[in-house]
Amino acid sequence: MSDLNPLDPASLLMNAGMVDDWSQLLPGPGRSAFLEACTEADSDDGRLRTVLGRYFSTWKTSLMADDLSRLQMLATCVQVREYVKVICVEDDFDEFEETSLSESSIIWPRHEDGQVAVETLGEELLKSMLAAKQLLPDRLEIRDKRTSRAPSDPETAALLARNILDGADLAITAFSVRKESPMTTIIAAELSAEHQSQGTGFSILRKAELCLNHNLNSYWANQILFHAPALKELSLSFFQPHNIPRITPFVLSDMSLPKLEKLELSMAILPVKSIMAILSQSEQSLTDISFRLITLVNNSPWAELLNRISNEFPHLARFKLTHLSEGPIGQSQVTFPGLDKVSVVGEPYRNGLKLLQKGPAGNKRIPGVEYRGPDANHVLRIVAKVAVTTEYK
Repeated sequence: MSDLNPLDPASLLMNAGMVDDWSQLLPGPGRSAFLEACTEADSDDGRLRTVLGRYFSTWKTSLMADDLSRLQMLATCVQVREYVKVICVEDDFDEFEETSLSESSIIWPRHEDGQVAVETLGEELLKSMLAAKQLLPDRLEIRDKRTSRAPSDPETAALLARNILDGADLAITAFSVRKESPMTTIIAAELSAEHQSQGTGFSILRKAELCLNHNLNSYWANQILFHAPALKELSLSFFQPHNIPRITPFVLSDMSLPKLEKLELSMAILPVKSIMAILSQSEQSLTDISFRLITLVNNSPWAELLNRISNEFPHLARFKLTHLSEGPIGQSQVTFPGLDKVSVVGEPYRNGLKLLQKGPAGNKRIPGVEYRGPDANHVLRIVAKVAVTTEYK
């Protein structure tokens, strides 16, 4: 493959053979369209670079077979590889209807426990390219796609990501493990090219979103909660398959965690002490907190927790509460009656207040409330005062 100077526009535009070489990097269906777009760009260097960005900015690879060969060619093509901003590692199928996805659609081999047989993939080759700075993406994604008979499990997907990311000496500024759908888990790492291959690890990580299986006993939770001192924004949720009975709460205590500015907790069963443990270093830094689909257990009332947060975190500027419950199996739902009345929440605070109201006219209940503004602590104390619990029927 040709290897001309990427900074020499004339060489880019005059060498038709090089454009043909570039087209060989693409999957078959995209090659003719790419060649046509390059022809239309003609002698306009800016248009040609736009075409290269359009076709190469997101690079999808299964790390198998022809995909692996094209990845190897890409890494040696200096003119093109600089345009790659996102590398997406996923099974070898593109757009699909999840309801019709079958086992025959998937090429990644798996072990009996559902783990991808990474020894059959070219992940070591990808890691070596990243470590050698042959590829300098802004974002690396790993997508675990399964079928309706075997939904994607975030812990399984996270282990796949560990095999791919470990050893590449990446500098990660943001990291997420999230369920895109029942059959797809996405692990995404935002990268700093400036710090790549400098042994940075998670030391500059500022934002993390983690969907965990049942507890905090996972590799990525450990790495991020204990090895990311610059972490400022943390989102934690917990995946619970419908065919598995509800689990016991996770308990977190005696941990030295980062000084958070923003915490989001969702889809979890936990006691107050675990929430306060997560926030143990954040008394003077926390400005934003959110709880969604959270069940408090061990006789922990929401009114008490909300009042405690309002008193112990003086710089709070936003809070959001949605579909909260109490009791061993979330048997009591929490609502906030009266928040729609000026007599309860005074006029000075109403501009920053948003309420989620459910039920028929004349019998509305308020299972959700959000406030953003300079009086967040005061408003949260009001919310705590009006919180009531009602048993599900």
